[in-house]
Amino acid sequence: MVFKTSEVEDKEVVVINLPEKVSGEIADQLNTYIREIVAKGRYKLVMNLSNTTFMDSSGLGALVSKIAVTRANNGDVRLAHSQEYISNLLELTHLDQVMKTYPTVKDAVRSFRE
Repeated sequence: MVFKTSEVEDKEVVVINLPEKVSGEIADQLNTYIREIVAKGRYKLVMNLSNTTFMDSSGLGALVSKIAVTRANNGDVRLAHSQEYISNLLELTHLDQVMKTYPTVKDAVRSFRE
């Protein structure tokens, strides 16, 4: 699967639009994709979850896979448009304490300037 991405804020922030379901093979592909972006020196990532209605543990693993590397390089992995199911999942797994979530992609991108 090819993930739709866009670059914003002088090409500093990469927005990755996630599909409806993030599990299994899709999660593996996402993990690889994030790894490739970070290997290119891109450390400010926003995951657009506006279309995502389901995510399992492999999807969560892909989201958190490069948090340490991004943060060590003055970046982060941030979430936008989290659906209720995803918000509940983050709370249940306590990842809501680790990952910052924003109501819109614009808010998530803007947060990197603060």
